[in-house]
Amino acid sequence: MTNDRLQKILVAAADKEDIQFELDRAELILQEAVAEAMSHGEDITAVAEVAELPVHDIAKLAAHDAAGPEAVQTY
Repeated sequence: MTNDRLQKILVAAADKEDIQFELDRAELILQEAVAEAMSHGEDITAVAEVAELPVHDIAKLAAHDAAGPEAVQTY
């Protein structure tokens, strides 16, 4: 392989890692926001609508937060 090809692979792998980090960060922020809304009595259907997610996904996010930091999944 040439250095150019290896460099392309290196950059693509770094870009992928960066995007995965941002996705994980966004998931955590969403989880915290959902938990906060639910703890303040917001309706789960309204939260789901605003988040553009199914109600069962909102329930999972809220359950993860209730379980603590060890419940956060990393992929």
